[in-house]
Amino acid sequence: MKVAIVHYHLEPGGVTRVIENTVQSWEDSDNQPADWVIISGRPYLGEVLNKVKVIEGLDYASSQEAVDPKLLCQRLEDAAIQVLGALPDIWHVHNHSLGKNPSLTLAVAELARKGAQMLLQPHDFAEDGRAENFLNLGRSYKYAYPNGDQIHYATLNQRDQSFLNSAFKDYPSVIHLLPNAVPYASSKNKLADLRSSHHNLPDDLFLYPVRAVRRKNLGELALLSASHHEKHFANSLGPTNPSFQKTYQKWGIFGKSLNLSLTYGLGERTNATFPELVEHASSIINVSIAEGFGLGFLEPWMFGKSLCGRNIPEITSDFTKAGVNLDNLYSKLWIDLGLIDQDFLRDQIAKALSSNYGKYQVDMPEDCLNRAYSSMCSGNRIDFGRIQEDIQMDIIRKVHKSQYLQSTIKEQSNLEVVKPKVISKNRDSISQNFSQNSYGHRVLKIYSDVIKSPKTKCDFAPGARLLDKFLSPERLNLLRS
Repeated sequence: MKVAIVHYHLEPGGVTRVIENTVQSWEDSDNQPADWVIISGRPYLGEVLNKVKVIEGLDYASSQEAVDPKLLCQRLEDAAIQVLGALPDIWHVHNHSLGKNPSLTLAVAELARKGAQMLLQPHDFAEDGRAENFLNLGRSYKYAYPNGDQIHYATLNQRDQSFLNSAFKDYPSVIHLLPNAVPYASSKNKLADLRSSHHNLPDDLFLYPVRAVRRKNLGELALLSASHHEKHFANSLGPTNPSFQKTYQKWGIFGKSLNLSLTYGLGERTNATFPELVEHASSIINVSIAEGFGLGFLEPWMFGKSLCGRNIPEITSDFTKAGVNLDNLYSKLWIDLGLIDQDFLRDQIAKALSSNYGKYQVDMPEDCLNRAYSSMCSGNRIDFGRIQEDIQMDIIRKVHKSQYLQSTIKEQSNLEVVKPKVISKNRDSISQNFSQNSYGHRVLKIYSDVIKSPKTKCDFAPGARLLDKFLSPERLNLLRS
């Protein structure tokens, strides 16, 4: 079996790490393809991958900058032949439909028309809050989802798998579930060696080990701090996106104005290393409202740490089925609607819906506003994680002044460190189900399934079905609008 793996670039980050894990798992075992090549639009500066071919026209590009798709297709084939001696048995293409380069989308469609056997692996979707990417696809979107028996897909989680299955209803392509591997972490004993002085870190630290972006829901850290005076809450890094800087700074000023036990960007305010921050923390915490794979729900246990905070069941259901116990997490953090100007809230929801559908140039469905509002609320309550920052700040001010409101937040959030036996069992489950070695075997099994599939005529599934799933009013979150 000869394989060509394709991605826009091999810069450090999620997809590159996935490719590195794949190749490393093959090289560490006897079970591997006969040969492979990695084709990229930029040079690889790391140390794990070899057999890398760089071609022009594969890197990120706008629709105006993109090269002719047939030329890109020819370059892909030529690069593969130069290393493999022949066209590959499998084309494994990452994020072809993301809208980072519409020529890749059309080049993949061209390969599909030629009868190529392929595994297409979307890690992210242009349909999921990435309207700029979606519009960059332009006319290529009609050809974004080729299908046929010999064309398979792999998704990171069951939500994406179910959405693609809906889009491919009555179409033959198979949609596989392929969760990422979880990096090996140092043992608890090795982390303990880092204790030393702790660099004057705060006591009873609940660490949110993320860089600040809007979907990370930083306001919920402030709400929890206003309700748990004995604990200190902190995220690790500030934003790199200039558009989020103003909001991030506003949260910092807000926390200080209420004298909350809270630090934004703790990792940038100490000379402690990241492992030292993790070791010092009483627990890791999550309050994110949207993830792709959900590595943050698995890594803490591998470091021998408890995890608490917000769950995202549509992402983590795959983990719980594999034996990872996340029962202590909450899925909603309910706030009395009486604390909010409900007319203002409905107005904000209406504006967000109009903006979201407008960006995608799609008409809003009937009763859109009521559907979105009802999905956020339960009776006279609303989930704190689905409202925007200015409303969140008003709520936190009221919670800060009320012991009763603080007690309701404490009861719901259940921020207790879990027992060591739960941590140990979760670590074992993750090691068994999400190891690098098991990931490599899963990839090869999918390749085998692709090769065994009959070759049928290629056509294209309607992407509008997938867009409808992601744009559903019931999925609206004002922190992502």
